[in-house]
Amino acid sequence: MFSMEQVKSRKSRRNFTNRFELLDLILLILLTGWALMIIIPFVNVLAVSFATQKEYMDARVLIIPKNIILDNYIALFQDGRIWTGYRTTLTYLLIGVPINMFLTTTMAYGLSRPLPFRRFFIYFIVFTMMFNGGIIPTYILVKKLGLLDTLWSLFIPVLISGYNVILMRSFFQSIPVSLAESAFLDGASEVSVFFRIIVPLSKPIFATITLFYAVSRWNDFFNGIMFITTLSKKPLQVLLREILLQASADADSGPDTVYIGVNVKMAIVFITIIPTMLFYPFLQKYFTKGIMLGAVKG
Repeated sequence: MFSMEQVKSRKSRRNFTNRFELLDLILLILLTGWALMIIIPFVNVLAVSFATQKEYMDARVLIIPKNIILDNYIALFQDGRIWTGYRTTLTYLLIGVPINMFLTTTMAYGLSRPLPFRRFFIYFIVFTMMFNGGIIPTYILVKKLGLLDTLWSLFIPVLISGYNVILMRSFFQSIPVSLAESAFLDGASEVSVFFRIIVPLSKPIFATITLFYAVSRWNDFFNGIMFITTLSKKPLQVLLREILLQASADADSGPDTVYIGVNVKMAIVFITIIPTMLFYPFLQKYFTKGIMLGAVKG
């Protein structure tokens, strides 16, 4: 026979377990609903880009199109501006991201070391995160430097991000100081310590910041439309906008093509996000770790 205290203890544990099971069920329902809110629009964009005009008219929300067509993608890739945009944007990435990473890494490492006036420079970086010159002064500066309508106008205004510097500096500070001190005692220089100790231990933050810069450069639209006028130098996002506007104008020309612009728009959206979709899964494990560790210490 169980005593009254044992019976009460068992009932209490059972009620506690039931409450947690109910909470887990509620969380599962909420997270499932949240996931569907993210997945369904993406699937709809992909389905509409492959669907026929009639099928899109019959069902505004598509999951799996019955009649798959490639007309929108064929029309886009037959346009030479797509390949021009890809070439320009890839050049922008291959040149811009390494420069961004070099400047960000060196500045962050310097600010993580006990250097004179370090706090002043940190406050200066934080100040630039909250205040900037604005669009007109930036345009005048780029014009005075003679960078208008050159690829350098896409690089120089965004050479370094204050937020990324602070994030990487915090990660460097989380690395034990004893590692660097031991290397200094063995005769290693500051450069040797950085490349042989700090860099191998900083793969998560390097992957995170590289992803930040790469996505920012890939999606850069404003600088391209403000500084570039020559067609062969325009980035992909600007050229896709021009194609979309042209498709929308054609769609308004008559009742028979009223939905063509929407299908082209969905195809453009999917073309734009393909590179990010391909690279993000490989960097995800470093991305999460880099964000968490880089945000721990200020």
